[in-house]
Amino acid sequence: MAKQEGKLNRELGLGDVIMFGVGGIVGAGIYAIIGEAAGLAGNMLWLSFAIAAGVALLTGMAYAEFVSQFPDAGGSFEYIKQSFSEKTALRLSGIMLFTGIIAPAAIAISFSDYLGRLLEVPHWITTIGIVVFMSLINIIGAKESSWFNSLATIITLLGLGSVIWFALPSWGEADLLALPETGPRGLFLGSALIFFSYVGFEDLVKMAEEVKMPEKTMPRGILISGVLVLIIYVLIAISSVNVMDPQELAESKGPLAQVLETVAGKAWVTGLVVVALFATSKTILSNILGSSRLLFDIARDSNITWMQKLTQVDEKRNTPTFAIIAIGILVVAFSLIGNLKVVASMSNIFVFILFITVNIALLRFRKTHTKGSSAPFRIPLNINNYPLPTLIAIIGLMVLLVFNIHNLF
Repeated sequence: MAKQEGKLNRELGLGDVIMFGVGGIVGAGIYAIIGEAAGLAGNMLWLSFAIAAGVALLTGMAYAEFVSQFPDAGGSFEYIKQSFSEKTALRLSGIMLFTGIIAPAAIAISFSDYLGRLLEVPHWITTIGIVVFMSLINIIGAKESSWFNSLATIITLLGLGSVIWFALPSWGEADLLALPETGPRGLFLGSALIFFSYVGFEDLVKMAEEVKMPEKTMPRGILISGVLVLIIYVLIAISSVNVMDPQELAESKGPLAQVLETVAGKAWVTGLVVVALFATSKTILSNILGSSRLLFDIARDSNITWMQKLTQVDEKRNTPTFAIIAIGILVVAFSLIGNLKVVASMSNIFVFILFITVNIALLRFRKTHTKGSSAPFRIPLNINNYPLPTLIAIIGLMVLLVFNIHNLF
């Protein structure tokens, strides 16, 4: 098999980027963890989603400014390298990698929970199986991965649309301003738990070397997909708590399937479970794609001899095969922990640290480089060249990190 090193082809457009952005986020938060979050946030689950989405979008703006200048497969690894040094980026590369490894592990657990509603198969078998299958699709090619992701995203959105449609007559039955028993603290606990799904932003920018005109396409894709996800999440959260009590959602193995069964009958449940399987599988696909590109870029930029195998790109498929296999093995290892809330909270620690680091890196880059002043995309609302949205994002991430640690312990 002929191989080349260090180069990926540009074959994806704005539609692909938006689909990967929406697909990389929707699925994890809605299908995997909405029940657990409802148990924390109560009827104000919608606000928990909005808080998480708002903080994530502010960070997404930092990613958008960086990727418009450095359309590199390394994502945050490249941004930290440019803002600080390659040595600093290499030291932090472990955090970046684990961010994109533990999140799909949590989602693989959720996939098994949903599949368990249809088939009696040991969870560990289905968990390993879905990770292996998504890894194989990644190996086949980026365009093929995009086709699967687009199909699965469309199916996912249709499924979520059916939940909203059937729940509409129930809107108004729940007091959406009623605080949970734990008060405002519950809102932030819910936001912290749901946040792991937003690692999709990190995975998205790692596709930059495979996107046409990435300097303009990537920022647009990041921001458009972020706003779309915010709208979808809030509508689903409102629909869910109007149909079912938040504690019932928390106790359900397939919360959205339970919501649809309540308002539409059992005939629709199987369909939604199938949709959930597509939703969770495509998110695993996106996470593995992003993490493998990061590993590929780290190996390419490092002088570590044993990592050079990871820089090899299959000439026929144009994918970093060995990097994908390595990521797949690590995802399987963490998914076998088996506890969704624990794995999601573990993932969040890495997501929060990574997002905080990227925002700080942008502040430093703005201070030490003149290149940023002519970036194709530049964050608005600046004070002495420091973007106010980035400063707010750092504060929000630190607050949610504290609440996430509370969730874990």
